[in-house]
Amino acid sequence: MKKHSSSPAAVVLVTGLALCSGCGYSQGQMLYFLGIGQGQKVEAEFLLTKDGPVAILVDDFEERLLTPRTRTDLSNQLATQLKQNKAAREVIPAAEMVRLRREHDDFDERGCREVGRLAQAHQVIWLQVRDYLGDPDPEDASSAARMTIAVKVINALEEKDPLAVRLWPAERDGRIVTTDLDAATVVRLKTPRAISGELSAKITEEVARFFYDHRLEE
Repeated sequence: MKKHSSSPAAVVLVTGLALCSGCGYSQGQMLYFLGIGQGQKVEAEFLLTKDGPVAILVDDFEERLLTPRTRTDLSNQLATQLKQNKAAREVIPAAEMVRLRREHDDFDERGCREVGRLAQAHQVIWLQVRDYLGDPDPEDASSAARMTIAVKVINALEEKDPLAVRLWPAERDGRIVTTDLDAATVVRLKTPRAISGELSAKITEEVARFFYDHRLEE
């Protein structure tokens, strides 16, 4: 019987997939790290409305952020990403959300849908801060600064069906996104303000990709 030899690429593929079992990475992520499938188109997980404005609401219920300015950074940077990649036609400025929060004493008691209506938005991208670490003097070299948020898209126009209020994702707790910075980056940035700005920029770039087609190397 004739023996079939395996190509080097096939050996790398099989070995990589075997190693990814239990390593914390999905098979898709491992294929990307191996250089297989890079450049492949990834479709948006959810398409935002083009019929009306989209609001971005950032909630920090447990006050994990060091300053409210980080909340504004998240809103501004996500809005920029969405507009640059044509994922949303109109995004309500963060300054408008700050104004509404300041002028309405019950702002934080309102539900996300009600806040969206207050802002006259059709949809709301709801970012909930779940974890934040931004110490300028890090102890952990591998993950010296970290931010975790949960992402949901809410239908601000829905009035009858409570089950139709959350448009995306299917998970009740939202889509969890985490980004971090190593110790060298934190030391280079020096200040809590610069660290939070870098974390906000990285995590909003990841969040925005849920809403537009992109390629794996982007």
